Amino acid sequence: MRPLKALGQNFLIDPGIAEAIVAKAGIAAGDQVWEIGPGRGILTRALLKTGCQLRAFELDRRLEQSLREEFGTRIELVMGDILRLDWQEQFGIGAQPLKLVANIPYNITSPLLTLLEKYYQHFDSITLMVQNEVADRICAPPACKAYGVMTLRLRRIFDASVLLKVPRGNFTPVPEVDSAVLALRPRAIPPTIPDLNKYLSLITLAFSHRRKTLRNNLSSLADKPGLERIQRNSGIDLSRRGETLSETEFITLSAHL
Repeated sequence: MRPLKALGQNFLIDPGIAEAIVAKAGIAAGDQVWEIGPGRGILTRALLKTGCQLRAFELDRRLEQSLREEFGTRIELVMGDILRLDWQEQFGIGAQPLKLVANIPYNITSPLLTLLEKYYQHFDSITLMVQNEVADRICAPPACKAYGVMTLRLRRIFDASVLLKVPRGNFTPVPEVDSAVLALRPRAIPPTIPDLNKYLSLITLAFSHRRKTLRNNLSSLADKPGLERIQRNSGIDLSRRGETLSETEFITLSAHL
């Protein structure tokens, strides 16, 4: 079966990497696990060896017969687009919390991360194969080129780390980029943010023009005297660029807008 570029299909071909992903994800017998895009089943096989309870979501109807023939009732196969399914309905099926382990099509990375940010309370852990660049952005420290809105939005609720680097030659067809296995784990003590909408608006504006200062990027929020008051009250120099501020500093700044 020929992979479809339109579906972002790059199938993992090394069973050893699939085994390593499952081991690093900490999957154990009885765990309730979601897999997005089982494809030809290489990660599915590794997951089932743990004795977990697996629900797999597959969009490509061409794969349905082979998946059902190989795995039968050992998995709950859901045919459909994970981005369009009713997640609340899916959460009502089976026990929680859930663990997510997936080699996702890279063309759904951004909308999927948005959904995971929205529904993060339902997941005990999330382990995703993503493009190297995406993993770098999510895990980036301040004052780093990769640091930005995605970093801060996900860091608000997750501790993020790279578990494994996966060179492009381990997929078919071979993608144009290398990959990384990303771990997202709910933060034990999430930050206190008095006004979340204000905070999210702030970080979006702060990175709207990366080379500009905060004073320029926030000019739509207040006039010059107003910005001076914000700077004085927050103690944060608005001549800095957004990429230099830590999460704590962004929270402080948002409280003074």
